[in-house]
Amino acid sequence: MVNNSPTMMSLKDMDGRYLLVNAAYARRVGVSPGELPGRRPEDVFDLDDARQIREQDQQVLNLLAPRQFEEHFVLNGVETYLLASKFPLFDADGRPAGVGSVDTDITLSKREQRAKREAEERYLALVEQSLVGIYIMQDERLVYANPKLAEIMGHAPEEMVGMTMAQLLVPGEAVRLRQQLLRRFRENIAVMHYSTRGLRKDGVVVDMEVHSRLFELDGRKAVIGVVMDISDRLLADTNLRLAAKVFENSAEGILILDASARIIAVNDAFTRITGYTEDEALGKPSRIFHLGEREREAMREALAGSGHWQGEMQDRRKNGEWYPAELSISALRDEDDELCNYVAVFSDITQRKEAEARLQFLANHDPLTRLPNRSSLTVQLDEALARMASQGGQLAVMFIDLDRFKLINDSFGHQAGDLLLCEIALRLARVVGERGMLARLGGDEFTLLMSGFDSHTQLGEVATDILTELGRPLSLEAHEVFITGSIGISVFPHDGQDAQTLLKNADVAMYRAKDSGKNTYQFFDAGMNTQTFERLLLENGLRMALERGEFELHYQPQLAADSRVLQGAEVLLRWRHPQLGLVPPVRFIALAEETGLIKPIGDWVLAEACRQLAAWDRQGLAVPRLAVNLSPRQFGQPSLPAKVAGALQAAGLPASRLELEITESMLMQNPDEAVQLLAQLKALGVWLSIDDFGTGYSSLSYLKRFPLDTLKIDQSFVDGLPDDEDNAAIAEAILAMAKKLKFHVVAEGVENEAQAAFLQGKGCHTLQGYHFSRPLPAAEFAALVAGWPQPLAAAGIPA
Repeated sequence: MVNNSPTMMSLKDMDGRYLLVNAAYARRVGVSPGELPGRRPEDVFDLDDARQIREQDQQVLNLLAPRQFEEHFVLNGVETYLLASKFPLFDADGRPAGVGSVDTDITLSKREQRAKREAEERYLALVEQSLVGIYIMQDERLVYANPKLAEIMGHAPEEMVGMTMAQLLVPGEAVRLRQQLLRRFRENIAVMHYSTRGLRKDGVVVDMEVHSRLFELDGRKAVIGVVMDISDRLLADTNLRLAAKVFENSAEGILILDASARIIAVNDAFTRITGYTEDEALGKPSRIFHLGEREREAMREALAGSGHWQGEMQDRRKNGEWYPAELSISALRDEDDELCNYVAVFSDITQRKEAEARLQFLANHDPLTRLPNRSSLTVQLDEALARMASQGGQLAVMFIDLDRFKLINDSFGHQAGDLLLCEIALRLARVVGERGMLARLGGDEFTLLMSGFDSHTQLGEVATDILTELGRPLSLEAHEVFITGSIGISVFPHDGQDAQTLLKNADVAMYRAKDSGKNTYQFFDAGMNTQTFERLLLENGLRMALERGEFELHYQPQLAADSRVLQGAEVLLRWRHPQLGLVPPVRFIALAEETGLIKPIGDWVLAEACRQLAAWDRQGLAVPRLAVNLSPRQFGQPSLPAKVAGALQAAGLPASRLELEITESMLMQNPDEAVQLLAQLKALGVWLSIDDFGTGYSSLSYLKRFPLDTLKIDQSFVDGLPDDEDNAAIAEAILAMAKKLKFHVVAEGVENEAQAAFLQGKGCHTLQGYHFSRPLPAAEFAALVAGWPQPLAAAGIPA
């Protein structure tokens, strides 16, 4: 993809040596791609240009952030302007490793800007230095008067702005011309020529000829006109010469025809637009009347009536190329009211038409993938539903959402994410083919409309084809990545009668596919809406639960295996929802993790557990230690040690009274960082426990590096003891390994005395489970353990 891109791309190391260039870069600098790696800009560019590149690269490395630069080079003898987007490169340890650059050729844009600026300057010079008066009038007041008009009227140009017709014309003329102006606005008479008499500042009357045209200024109608002083013959001759100059220098093509529509004069713009020279055009019949029958008749009626017609037509240049033209024709009559000439003014509106087409495309398509967008999808879906309602049939909506796309965006950057979305769009288009309409709703969400299928089985086959195509590996920035998708399917008329319902239900089914493990598809059923409503109820309630005090902690005792004396308790979170009652963690913890609310909730659990333990101390209830579970998002926070220290300090507890439980999977996500964080926590003096041991994929080489105090045998291995030989062997192995590593071992999920006796006999230190007690609210827990044998006084626990 990089090598075939028309955009120039390069990578350089910290010394400015090229690591990689694509074909477009090598071709532009005139060197083969194989010659550039290892060389520096000084080996390819002029010294000044190379210095410019070096300075830009250094800026990017100093800031360690992307920057854009506009570059001006002479490459292979051609003046070139480039827009360079440069960004820092980092190695695997996050250290700066070089600079990458994506260079876009903006030479044509620069040339067009310069040409446009020059044209504007020429136009302004033409108007300001014109030998005829030029004005713009809006709301019956002058908003512009060029110096020549001011000279004719004996005013300074700035004095004329804001003046009315009554101030400029002899008495009576303003009333007549105002009626004429109102009529031309009412009848939309675009072009008008007339004579009038002006009153100069010194009181001298000036005979004037005015040529005006309607146009829009700031969204409102206005009149632009040319004023000629025809007071004497000399001035009339001067004005004729000026008119000829305007004719020749006009940016619009102008041709004058006789009464038979034969060309008798053309300007230079005519030749520039059509390619025909004046000699080739003169005497030839014009094509301006070669429209369709209906358009030609409308033109003739307009010319016969108002004497003017304006519209669009397709014209052909000398080289055979067709182009759209905007044409304005005026019919001229002599003093006997006989038709004598036509004056036609036209312009090439190719660029305008292309811009309109681009805007129309962008209004209905996603600019990144070029697929139809949400607006276009909704229109197509509404039209399809209308057909189905009248003709019968089924219509399916497939909602396709990419799995783990945010991870790829965060890892490779949004530019790489955009490239991935384009590739996904191509793959989906290949799979879908002519079977339906594919659209991108935004982000990583795509939608497919299908009709003409026979059964859900056929839809399932299409969904399977899509998932198979998505599952193929992708090359992204020299890395092979894999991405999957989750698909939800709703079918008209069973799953909805309108576009909004079908899209919503397909979305609901898609989320069910994600909940089912991703990389699968699900058809919508009515029960999903109930579950979605419950999820929404939980999510909305979860955001306010902490503030409303709806969370509470339950405590499950942990007993010494030999003496059955209380050694501590595990803290378990419960949510007392006002509508759903007591909600167990399995129903809301994952949602809290997904929404990020687990961080403030986890902080509350930590602080509340410490507060409760201090309260029991004051009551004389000896609970040696509390074990608090950490969520993955909590454990990933660099501020965790400070928060733990703050909770202990606020409760006045020594760190040894608190045990933090971390799951095996959390530790193995990033073992090196986990070792550092555990060391910081251990330095506080808290106990550290690995929860659910044996259920993940622990590396024993990392396990011995973790500064842990306790291993907790997962209840899945306790279940069935002592009769389950496999679980018995696993439990014995964990206990033997823990003994060698000098870890304290807690077995959870103990439900009967046989399990307790087996674990005690194999060397397990602490037991926890329903055999001793279910998790209980604080008051019930205190009442339960108050009657048990009290543990010996330990450091920090009142005797």
